[in-house]
Amino acid sequence: MSVVQTWRSLNAEQKRILLDKRLEVTRPIDELLALLKPLAACDARADQSRTRLGCSFGLALVLTVAALIAWGNDVPFAMATALVLLAAAIALGYFYFWTKRIDVSNNFRQFALPVLSVFREDIDAAPPVRLKLDLGSPTAASKKQSEKAPYSMGVYHKVIESTYLDPWMSAEAVLVDGTKLSWQVTDSIRELQKTKRNPGGKYKTKTKYTKKTDLEVRLGIRKKTYDVTAPAGAEVTSGAKRNVVVMERQIRSATLDPIDPRALIDLIAGVYRNARRARKEAGA
Repeated sequence: MSVVQTWRSLNAEQKRILLDKRLEVTRPIDELLALLKPLAACDARADQSRTRLGCSFGLALVLTVAALIAWGNDVPFAMATALVLLAAAIALGYFYFWTKRIDVSNNFRQFALPVLSVFREDIDAAPPVRLKLDLGSPTAASKKQSEKAPYSMGVYHKVIESTYLDPWMSAEAVLVDGTKLSWQVTDSIRELQKTKRNPGGKYKTKTKYTKKTDLEVRLGIRKKTYDVTAPAGAEVTSGAKRNVVVMERQIRSATLDPIDPRALIDLIAGVYRNARRARKEAGA
């Protein structure tokens, strides 16, 4: 199935999510996954198609220019060839930029959906899951926090340093054992655009990123179900009916690529490794 066919198979809500790059829903886990999985399929096909379209678009432009030059030199059939190539370039360009328009952050397909799919068996099927996703670019202008004045660094005569804050995922769910689970994922990004002049007099700019991902997990565990021992680094507060465990973890990387979903899964699993089934009182 092509990306166009996949797009046409989506309902109005799914198309709106891809175009707006935002999602905020409250639905049972099965309905939520049914909404999200077709979006992931469309995004994957769009990524595959965009690479081919980009190469074909560039080639069509080059051939169009060559045909126009030949037309100017009175080469037979050059005008017809140029018009055909121009039409092809316009069509390829349209579909290339359309796939860019519906592109969403890889965080969705490589982190958010795998996490929800793994938790599918652990989340109570009846209570709705509250999910909020920002699927836009992590370095969108709206997420920029600061930009320093240009400065020099070694061979680079111009360095522009910018920072971005991207709180792109939050969720709340009830697990089958009655535990109330919530988590948040926030990326803090530092971008360096470094420009230098090579010996040939040409300017070259490269961009480097460093990213810090903050994971915060909160579990409200029923006292009648589990006795909780605080894991290392956890904050535990005791309520009337629940022990609330808060765990945080920071992950640093030198790329904008999504972090491994196991980072969040292991953080939650670590809380359960320190929990034991509550003992029933005598006569209960």
